[in-house]
Amino acid sequence: MANSVLGNLLVAFLLVVASGRIFFLKHERVDTIAVLVPLAFAASVLQIIAWNADIVSMVLLVLSCLALFVNMRALSRVATKSYADVYSPAFIVFSVLIGIVSFAIAFIVIKYAPVNMVPKAYDVVETKTRLTGNFADGFKEAGYFALSDATLYLYEPLGEKKSDTVVIVGSDKRGDAAAYRPYMMLLAQKGYAVLTCDFYVDTWFGSPLDVRYVRRLAMLASFFYDAEQFSRQKDFYTFNMRREYAAMQALARQKFGDDVRFCIICDGMADNAAVDIVRQDARNVTSALALDSINEYETHGFGCIEQTDPLLAAYFGHVRDKALLVPRYLVLQTVKRLEQ
Repeated sequence: MANSVLGNLLVAFLLVVASGRIFFLKHERVDTIAVLVPLAFAASVLQIIAWNADIVSMVLLVLSCLALFVNMRALSRVATKSYADVYSPAFIVFSVLIGIVSFAIAFIVIKYAPVNMVPKAYDVVETKTRLTGNFADGFKEAGYFALSDATLYLYEPLGEKKSDTVVIVGSDKRGDAAAYRPYMMLLAQKGYAVLTCDFYVDTWFGSPLDVRYVRRLAMLASFFYDAEQFSRQKDFYTFNMRREYAAMQALARQKFGDDVRFCIICDGMADNAAVDIVRQDARNVTSALALDSINEYETHGFGCIEQTDPLLAAYFGHVRDKALLVPRYLVLQTVKRLEQ
């Protein structure tokens, strides 16, 4: 996730340079710097495809669209190899505005950069598997050119496993798998196999908002628009999360065998579904833990945002934490539960 910083900075840099040319590109010089604008637009789209949409990437996408519109005339001159004429007052105003906002966004990207966690540094193997399928028929690994309906994340220790129990993490949809990555990585470092999955079949919105690129951002927007209405949908969330837990158990059995035992981890809107899964599969579920029952974890439902989304954490009054204090404490409590 920290790698998204580089893409956002690239887009902001291209927009700053393209907008700032009004100060150094003079009359009767070819305005070739204008080609940076469509490059910025293309980079902003690719950034969302690669890392999913967040507030920063969406602002950069809007800015690049605006810059593309403002620079249409300049781009046509480049295409016809015409000389740059005098910039209009409106063009100058918009260029200055785009440049200032892009520079501010670059500052925010640097200040609130996610904590970069490299699995090798924690003696952990991180495996991502693209899946295709549905909840009725199950999921299987997607072909190289096939569209995926889910992404499976598996974290395992490089050394000997401490336990054969597989920890399954069910995320509140305000936080996807990436939001719980510090917790899962540190837990795998302790010797446990940790599994989670982001499912993107038409489940939550029943609309294009279920697409991987925008689903989490849409969930956050839904929560911030009306938190009470969001909370009232818990029964609906419970139904969907039961299916997700069941699908993850099936995937774990495919990987580790039919006799595998589970520890169920839940958070926020996933809590009731976890309780149902524990009751239904008491023979195979050896332990369970609700992360939002731990007082030190204050960002219930959003994941470890002090590491994965410091800008969102700042909204809730938390600061970027490179020491991983909260994830480490969550792991400590999880290990206690596993060893009971």
